[in-house]
Amino acid sequence: MTSIEESPPPPGSVPAQRTGTDPELDRIAGRIRALADRARADGSDTRVLDRVVADLERGGATLAGTDLVAAYPPEVLLPDAPAKGRGSLEGWLGVARDVLVFAPIALTWWRLRGALDAYDATRSTDPFLLGWARGFPQGSPPEPTTVTLGTSALHVTLLIVVVVVLTLALHALHRSQERRLSREQERGQLATELALATFLLATPARPAGKPLDSRSAEKLASQLNAGTEILASALHRTAQEITASLETGPGSRIQSALDGWTKTVDELTRLIRGLTPPNQLAQDLIRLREQTAEDEAKLRAAIETLVADLRRAQETTGQEIHRHDLAVASVRDLARSLGETLLVFTERAENLVDSTRGIWQLVDRLDDRAAHLPRGGLDNADPPPYRGRP
Repeated sequence: MTSIEESPPPPGSVPAQRTGTDPELDRIAGRIRALADRARADGSDTRVLDRVVADLERGGATLAGTDLVAAYPPEVLLPDAPAKGRGSLEGWLGVARDVLVFAPIALTWWRLRGALDAYDATRSTDPFLLGWARGFPQGSPPEPTTVTLGTSALHVTLLIVVVVVLTLALHALHRSQERRLSREQERGQLATELALATFLLATPARPAGKPLDSRSAEKLASQLNAGTEILASALHRTAQEITASLETGPGSRIQSALDGWTKTVDELTRLIRGLTPPNQLAQDLIRLREQTAEDEAKLRAAIETLVADLRRAQETTGQEIHRHDLAVASVRDLARSLGETLLVFTERAENLVDSTRGIWQLVDRLDDRAAHLPRGGLDNADPPPYRGRP
């Protein structure tokens, strides 16, 4: 099966812009509106979503060229539904759990206090834990005088189990509420719709044609290069013409035009005087000639001022370059002198290290000589023997 292919657009043309509404954008806007309606029913603020939907329904002219997912984050547009007040059951369970956390500790110390009091009252010779396990019995027949250790342990264990059960119940209630108020699925759907809308708005509204292959790409690149070269040559030629027009030296275009203008006016003046026109007309022409001469002088002065400004700017640039070169030379000399100073410092440091090593060796030799002296020290009558240089 063959298909009719469109001819490629001429060089320099731009893709057709999207006009009117797009059915796919309308469907996306409808799905986003449904998400906004559900969020609005839960009490969320959906003004931004409503504006996005309205613009998509008009064709998305304002949103075109924008990454909608980054500009309108779904987690900001569709936050979790606000809780409509904490349930009474959950609140009472939380209070009970928070209080009962300390109940096992309080019960343990309370039972321990009772056991100590019973132990002191019975003055039993049995170990404390054994007596507590029996309940510190008294009387005939003997009966426990306090709650036994096993019963106390059972009560503490039951309290811990109650705290664990309440914690699990609260956790289950919290998870159920989070799943009920969560909009994670709606946020994922909104992100998908915004990404699809971004893609559609970035795609030019043009009929589907032949895809761009490598040959077409090379041809388009060669056309772009040729156009760029033509534009560069035209700009260069225009710059040369402007430069030539601004020159005021002998042989320049402005000078030639002014000379031709002056010559033409002089010939016109001689012709007018030779024709002997009426007096009023001759005076008007002479006045026109004088005004033309004044305009010519003003034009020459303006051109000379412009050229002087250009030369002054060029001289200023040269002076700035000279000052920059002087600064670079100063920095180079400073770096050279700093290097020489560092070399001298290194030499002096090495000399200091050598002198320190010599002092250490001298001290070691003095210590060795002191070690060879007799225990009683030196005798005033007999000087120590000379052993030569160390």
